Amino acid sequence: MHRLGAVASTNDEARRLAQQGAPDRTIVVAETQTAGRGRYSRQWESPRGNLYASFVFRPAVAPRYAGQIGYVAALAVHDTVAALIGGPSAVMCKWPNDVLAGGEKIAGILPESSIGSNGALEWIVLGIGLNVVSAPADALRPATSLSAQGSGRLDAETVLARLSRSLDGWMVRWIGDGFDCIRRAWLDRAGPVGSEIRVVLSERSVAGRFGGLDRDGALILETAAGRETVHSGEVFSGEAR
Repeated sequence: MHRLGAVASTNDEARRLAQQGAPDRTIVVAETQTAGRGRYSRQWESPRGNLYASFVFRPAVAPRYAGQIGYVAALAVHDTVAALIGGPSAVMCKWPNDVLAGGEKIAGILPESSIGSNGALEWIVLGIGLNVVSAPADALRPATSLSAQGSGRLDAETVLARLSRSLDGWMVRWIGDGFDCIRRAWLDRAGPVGSEIRVVLSERSVAGRFGGLDRDGALILETAAGRETVHSGEVFSGEAR
């Protein structure tokens, strides 16, 4: 466990440690980040009191499966949040790697990986930001925190301990049982199949119905023109406007 005060990014620090040979399940946690980032290199605001942690994993999986760890992390975050706010009914996974509470974003997940010269997966760094006491502004989606959802007084260290246990459990299931059990568990915690969604891609916005996940974790979108498989995009509830 590497506990830091202020750091540019816990993922950057974990990547540095991974490149130096840090063992599986090394954890980097910071009180604040000065250059925290989310998907698409978006800034992740990092006020003190929230959880900013990055985990180094060295799973024996093919590189093509490395991205599945995002779903593993989402399950761990979902179950941690649900336990801390008193039940799962208000907590939901959102494709591909967000967790919502009360319809608002409470956590984000950023997996990054390295492939060696031999083509094998060297390591995965899994960054998790979880709003414990405050909810930074999010231009794309309203945000919330554990405190705002009624968790009572908590500190980031307590949340990290619970999250780490949950993450270890889901990692064991992923490695031991494969992705299908992760996919099914994630779908149980996501919005209902058949619900209307809008997917913003790099150059267009597509409306349709959520059709679940394929065997590799891509989003299935049922549109008027047929079925689309989406590997990267931003999902919003409701039809395109």
